[in-house]
Amino acid sequence: MSHHCPSCQRVLYDRRLTHCGFCGAEIPESLQFTAEERAALDRKLADSEEQRKQRARIAEEEARQAEGGDGGVPIYYF
Repeated sequence: MSHHCPSCQRVLYDRRLTHCGFCGAEIPESLQFTAEERAALDRKLADSEEQRKQRARIAEEEARQAEGGDGGVPIYYF
């Protein structure tokens, strides 16, 4: 199926929208995501964001450990 705006013929970059992001024409319901598809996308995006945050927490912890401590008082060796 073609996912192009029937008015300007550009590719619909977000089928969750009700109007074309380029020309503002109304997008027919047959080209829009259904409520179930939108919900599935929202869940997938939320999962991806949680994974990104988890990776950032792990990287932060690894960087803190590489600095030689728990983020508290630095340890100096003489």
